[in-house]
Amino acid sequence: MRNMMKMALAALVSLALIPTAAAAHTVKGPYSGTVTATTYYPSGGYHGAIDVASSNGCGYWGVETAVVGSVSWNVTIMTTGTVCYGNGYENANTAVHTWADGWKFHLKHFLKTASSYDRTCDRCQVGDEGGTGQATGPHTHLMQEKNGTKDTSWYSGYTTQGEFVDRTETLGVLD
Repeated sequence: MRNMMKMALAALVSLALIPTAAAAHTVKGPYSGTVTATTYYPSGGYHGAIDVASSNGCGYWGVETAVVGSVSWNVTIMTTGTVCYGNGYENANTAVHTWADGWKFHLKHFLKTASSYDRTCDRCQVGDEGGTGQATGPHTHLMQEKNGTKDTSWYSGYTTQGEFVDRTETLGVLD
């Protein structure tokens, strides 16, 4: 009997030592719009992210954080006015979630609203569609990166340039 208890205890301890897989997070559309760029811009240059633009343009209501599941968002506001066609490099309004392994998921270019503040939420609004930073027009930029290296695998096979998406559609999955 004592030997069986030792074996059972050893089995429980070994289960605790098995690394658990990180939970996958689904990325949905920030609003209804068209995917205007993915890994490459329409011009052919490397982009390494997804851009979504609505047909409503600058100031379109409600850019939502794209990641499904309660995660903490660090919202940085660089521009408080209505900027639709860029105001210079490093001037983008940004919402960022940093994962435990150091990867960061970014949403960029939105306009500041009363919803633009740091918080933990599931698909909350962070601003309105805009073009802050190094943008050539109003859109939302969704990107995962670590130390300057962009990860494109999270959206590969989920969405394509030119596709119309809405808030319920899956753009990709973050592992």
